[in-house]
Amino acid sequence: MAEKSDVELVREFKAGSASAFDAIVGRFQDRVYRLACVWLYDPQNADDATQEVFLRAHKGLRRFRFRAAPFTWLYRTTRYVCNEFNRRRKTEPLDDEPADSSNSPDRQVTQFDTAARVRALVAGLPERQREVVICRIFEELSVAETASAMGCREGTVKALLHKATKRLRIDIESAGLTL
Repeated sequence: MAEKSDVELVREFKAGSASAFDAIVGRFQDRVYRLACVWLYDPQNADDATQEVFLRAHKGLRRFRFRAAPFTWLYRTTRYVCNEFNRRRKTEPLDDEPADSSNSPDRQVTQFDTAARVRALVAGLPERQREVVICRIFEELSVAETASAMGCREGTVKALLHKATKRLRIDIESAGLTL
């Protein structure tokens, strides 16, 4: 039996199928979590944000009008939820613990430091450029998917990505980072 499309699952959910919503969660939970990790820099907050996204999805998908792909709707919901989380915790410091324990402690610290510095450089980009970098590079969305998620044209995505990568190259070089 062929796997149901995202649209078919949403239609079934709107018709009252609880198993369709479970399938939607199963299909998109990892992507929503990865996006939340990129925007929140904290796995615990990302986990909480992911739960919040799917709570909102359970309520909001009943009104979904199919003007965009279901993941585009979830992407926008994730972005909104993460922005709320960031507003609430603006003054909290980032987690300083290296996440990967498979390498030597010195290598872990170096990798964590580099990742933290790159995250800080990405966070320093203007909002629209940062969003394009997250979609295209971290989440690996196509130009068309990114444009749909951001509510802009494909040319705008390309221009924003060009400006962001140019700025990041300069910032990474001036920071003395090697990737």
